[in-house]
Amino acid sequence: MALFVPVPASSSACSSLGPKVATPRGRSLERHGTGARGARGALGLGLMSAMVSRSWKSRKVARRAEEMEMDLPALDLDPKALDSAPELSFMIEELPSRNSSSLIVQHRLGSETQIPAVLKLVEEYLPKFDIYNCATALHKCGLSARDDDLTARQIQSDPNFIRLFSTAKKQMLSQVNELDASTLTTMLWACARLSIYDSELTTAIAADATSRMNHYSPHSIGLLMFSLGYSGVRPRPSLQKALLTELQGRSDFDTESLLLVVYACMRLGIRDRRIMEVAGQHILETGLSDCEPLTVASFCYCYGKLEYWERNVLALLAQRSLELVEDLSPRMLVMTLLGLSSAVGQMEELDETLEKMKVVVEDRMQSLSHRDLSTLAFAFGKYSLLARERQEMVMSQENIKRKKSALDFNAIEAEPFIKALKDEVIRRDHDTFTMQELNLLVYALMRMEHRDQEFLSVCAQRFEENAAELMLVEILNILYAFGKLDYLPLSLVETLLEEIHRRDEWDQMDPAAWSVLSYSLALNQVRYEKLMDRIAVHFCEHVREYSDQSISMLLWGLAFLNCRNHGEVVASTCLEEIARRGEFSNTSLAICFYAAAILGGKAAALPAMNVMMMEGFWRRDFTVASYAQIYSMLACWQAELGLPVEELVGHTVCRSCYEDTTSRYMGEQHRRLSDRLRIQRIPHEANAMAPALDTVGEAGVRADIVIPKLRLVIEVEGPQRSTIPMELLTEKLREEDQALLEGDGKKPAEIRKTVIAGERSDVLVQAREYVECGLSGAAAFKRRLLRSCGWRVVTVSFNESEEYIADALKRMINKDPSEASDSDADEASGEMDIGVTEAMEPGPFDSVPESMFVEKPDESMISEFESKLRAAHDLAQKKVKLRLMEEREDFAASAAYSEPLQYRQWQVSVEKEVLAEMIDGLKQEKVIP
Repeated sequence: MALFVPVPASSSACSSLGPKVATPRGRSLERHGTGARGARGALGLGLMSAMVSRSWKSRKVARRAEEMEMDLPALDLDPKALDSAPELSFMIEELPSRNSSSLIVQHRLGSETQIPAVLKLVEEYLPKFDIYNCATALHKCGLSARDDDLTARQIQSDPNFIRLFSTAKKQMLSQVNELDASTLTTMLWACARLSIYDSELTTAIAADATSRMNHYSPHSIGLLMFSLGYSGVRPRPSLQKALLTELQGRSDFDTESLLLVVYACMRLGIRDRRIMEVAGQHILETGLSDCEPLTVASFCYCYGKLEYWERNVLALLAQRSLELVEDLSPRMLVMTLLGLSSAVGQMEELDETLEKMKVVVEDRMQSLSHRDLSTLAFAFGKYSLLARERQEMVMSQENIKRKKSALDFNAIEAEPFIKALKDEVIRRDHDTFTMQELNLLVYALMRMEHRDQEFLSVCAQRFEENAAELMLVEILNILYAFGKLDYLPLSLVETLLEEIHRRDEWDQMDPAAWSVLSYSLALNQVRYEKLMDRIAVHFCEHVREYSDQSISMLLWGLAFLNCRNHGEVVASTCLEEIARRGEFSNTSLAICFYAAAILGGKAAALPAMNVMMMEGFWRRDFTVASYAQIYSMLACWQAELGLPVEELVGHTVCRSCYEDTTSRYMGEQHRRLSDRLRIQRIPHEANAMAPALDTVGEAGVRADIVIPKLRLVIEVEGPQRSTIPMELLTEKLREEDQALLEGDGKKPAEIRKTVIAGERSDVLVQAREYVECGLSGAAAFKRRLLRSCGWRVVTVSFNESEEYIADALKRMINKDPSEASDSDADEASGEMDIGVTEAMEPGPFDSVPESMFVEKPDESMISEFESKLRAAHDLAQKKVKLRLMEEREDFAASAAYSEPLQYRQWQVSVEKEVLAEMIDGLKQEKVIP
């Protein structure tokens, strides 16, 4: 009878997973036999042994069997087998509980390389599958899904796969505590790669890992965390504690396993210093000398996304990245640069590394895909932004002023990388790029402060033609980027705003989106009244969901565009939220005070006092710009309420910062007008603080031209402080289009050529030919305070004749001042055009050089007036709280407010009423003159 030595059934299954392992000797042929032939061979051997026991024939056959088995290659188990990408590490032949059917299935699964064939086996033999067969089949599906997204979707919808997953889940849950860690984590990894999340299965495996993680190998722990991170499942604190215990207590974690753990933390946003310390110590000890380029790139990306700035680790990663830069694939290069560019703000040493990589990318630019090219540009844009911010911070600490010309981008010659980037995009043609890729390119140019009007016009045209394809975040990024680049494509802005309204997805917008939308419209100086009202209403309803920065950005946008329809409610809501939180960033706090003064005016005085009189308010580290912004609120109290704010803590510092900030610049046309008035010998003050008039308090703001004899203030305005009423302009342009079609038959686009796109100042000047543009919030606020203090304010356009204005004022001066009327002032003003004075106003997001030493106000030095004001304010606050509590307890009254905005409006009316009572009481007590 012929004998044979069968090959282990798992050898073919494991052939593609790592090193082969020799079959252990001394196993029965029944365990190794596969199929009918193996069964007959095992049966024949048993019968012959019983019949001719100890015969020479049996000894000869045994020697032949032993010699054939000796010819099999004996391979040692390489420890690196555990380092490979998630694979099945259990040895099928060592499981005595497995029957011959499952071993046959295992052999068939291992020999199949195509997913349709694997699913065909599932269809035919699924009842014979044990848990290991299911794990192998799922693993093969996961490998295919990793390489191709389309294949993943096809697998998910296949009926045979659905049956396979159901069977695997049922078998796994029935014996989860008996299965080895490799099987469990491999199944979880396959589910993650297939984008399948099953709560019951994930919870069971996570609970098993929590209870016996000390039995898990480092690779299994890495697979477990990777699977959770890839699926977006945040582990429970108990699992995190068990993971940390193993990381700190074991020394057998290799680089790949630690990378899987760190990657999971990055995906889940887990910033655990202890985990990163273990990973960092391992990186420093090994130096990543034997690691693949993908490992180095992944570590760079994870450290950047986690914002964990360990200088020694980042320096080592940067060094290894430079050494392996030629071996990095485009995608690895993207990951490396995204990570390292995020750390530039913390480590100046990375500048040299990124500059060298910039040269490498420039040389390889033509071989990059569109996606990789745009993403690399985005990474270098982030590097430029963070490096510039770091430099500005150092210069501000050294009291050095940066020569910033935000509107003169074209005067600076583009660096070689930017030039090569634009040339490559033009060579490939803009039409070949997707909207997301073009978005990244424009955003990168914005961060690198490079403005190419011709390049931007082509991008704007592409965005306008494909507005329906843009996601909401892309629309916001486009508006923001064009605003920062001082390029206003009016037709594009109109199209994007109409697209936002058409989608009607307001409920899906988070607070950050509302804030960026408000801020971007302000940057573009475009006022869309209905949209701004909607932004204000959403803010009042969801104020507690907004971050500090989001609140400040949203309020600054509303204030700049002078959207006061709900201004009082917005200002009161904002200041109430600041008082409730207590902890608020200094910059955002100052911006909110500045915006609340513009939007709310005296109606916001009571909640503003509540914040300003909090303990520790003046001990904050405010900058010169922040003190100047806070001064806007104090000036409002002085002009509109008549409070002697000079006796309040902090007024002196805020006033000096405001005067220093606003006295730096004087516009050219402003200077020409002053010179002409001087030639005409008209007494005036140029770029000066408006003095107090008789029987009226001081306005406390700086004016362009002040003529005390006429009680007249002249504001020289240009287009930069104008706002475009988008709704009115759109309606007017449509009327012009219709008239043009009915007239000479020209295309409507021809009439828009003059107002389609360009620098904001040019577009604003052209827009004023169609509609009357409104004042910005800062300009309107200054006029409001001046008029409340008895001044007559007129506005002259930047392009008006100085001689005409001076002659008109000369005639007024020669008259008796008592006979001078408002009509004379209007005559001197010429056309009532509007714009922006070149004298610098405190801009919330502008970098103001710290050219003066600022000493913090002493909160202990409280004047008698402030003591009485604080006492009256405390009493007023109690009255407001009592009124609010009474209203909330009255169910009939509460039902009258169908929307939060209505309740907020009632609350503001109560605050204004109580404030008026407080001011009257202080006047009766002669605390206020």
